[in-house]
Amino acid sequence: MHYYTIAPPARLAEYIQFFWVLEGSAGAEAPFCHRVLAESAPEWIFYCKGQFEAYGTGTDRQTTSLSCLAGQMQGFKKLSTASDFCLFGIYLFPYAIPAIFGLPAHALSDQTVDIGMLLGREGPELEEKMFAATDHRQRAMIISCFILQRLAKSRETEHPVFASIKQVLFSATALSIPALADACYLSRRQFERKFIHYAGYSPKQFQRIARFNAVIKGLAKWPGSLTEMAYHCGYYDQSHFIHDFRLFSGYNPKAFFRHQKEAVDYRAFEEFNP
Repeated sequence: MHYYTIAPPARLAEYIQFFWVLEGSAGAEAPFCHRVLAESAPEWIFYCKGQFEAYGTGTDRQTTSLSCLAGQMQGFKKLSTASDFCLFGIYLFPYAIPAIFGLPAHALSDQTVDIGMLLGREGPELEEKMFAATDHRQRAMIISCFILQRLAKSRETEHPVFASIKQVLFSATALSIPALADACYLSRRQFERKFIHYAGYSPKQFQRIARFNAVIKGLAKWPGSLTEMAYHCGYYDQSHFIHDFRLFSGYNPKAFFRHQKEAVDYRAFEEFNP
């Protein structure tokens, strides 16, 4: 399994957190099965090689499209493939959805949408350029140029709520929602309305998902125990932590980290039966 990230150009750092690449081998006797966990930020994914079957807690399965936009998600789903694969992803800030696609972020919450449905004829044309690229850095340049063109035509302008969203995403502890509203010079109701438009969820729910993500992404660098990490991220007791972890991943946290400690990144976590 090979995973790495590419930094966005400086002009796009406000909208793109990073580009990522995941490559691996799989076969009929050794398929790659991955569980996608709850996520506070949307991702634009190009399946450069191989395709996956996606399914939730039910039995319905769908084959992934050539490229799709996965909105921020409060549940989890599973992906599997029995062929070699290569994925190129764009890890966005939530407010990039209104700016790039002209839709409120909540319109794509818990949705995965074929890029052709969002971009019309531009979708297949972009896919053709991305798949014809000689390497992933060229793909990063192609998609960066496309996004810059979309932003130049966008009617969305930077809003103070952007800073609040970043604070929640990057803060290691729980933040006061009234204090965030005050910092934007908005009433609590105005702030919540704008926050849902740009982040996809209410501030409270968004903060819950971001806190879960902080544990997932930060444990490998944390010198203490899993319990200490949970307290550090704002969980007030162990039962609260276990409840949210099960809700957003379907797993018990101890079992999850015991099985995933060798993974190169959380995007490469393999499905397992606890």
